[in-house]
Order: sequence, then C-alpha cells, then structure tokens
Amino acid sequence: MSFLTPKAPPPPPPPPPPEPISAEKSARAAALSEEALMKERRKRKGAGSTIVAGALGEQVTTTGKPTLLG
Repeated sequence: MSFLTPKAPPPPPPPPPPEPISAEKSARAAALSEEALMKERRKRKGAGSTIVAGALGEQVTTTGKPTLLG
C-alpha cells in the first residue's frame, strides 16, 4: 500500500564546491608540513638511547631461589 503514502520531498541541493587553493597557499602549506615532519623526526630516538630495564640504578638482589629464566 505504498501508493497511499505521500512522496518524500527531494533532497536539498549539494553545497557549492570549495574554491581552488592558490599556488601561494599551497606552497606555504607544503613548507609548514615539511617543517612539522622534520620536527617529528628529530624527536625520535634510536634503540641505543631508549631506557633499558635496570638502568635506573636499581640493585639486583639474588634470593638464591631458582627461577624459570635459568
């Protein structure tokens, strides 16, 4: 009985397309992006500079009990 129901209104028209980005804005955005990427790479640390367990000055005490590690 769908012929008894009213028709749905048409959808609204799509929004207008955004204006194209100028070459100056595009170049500036690329420069800022590259600068942010370089800052991110400088923050990275290699495997040799990461904190290793036990490097905080903690003393390892042996209890004399055998462990599963050998």
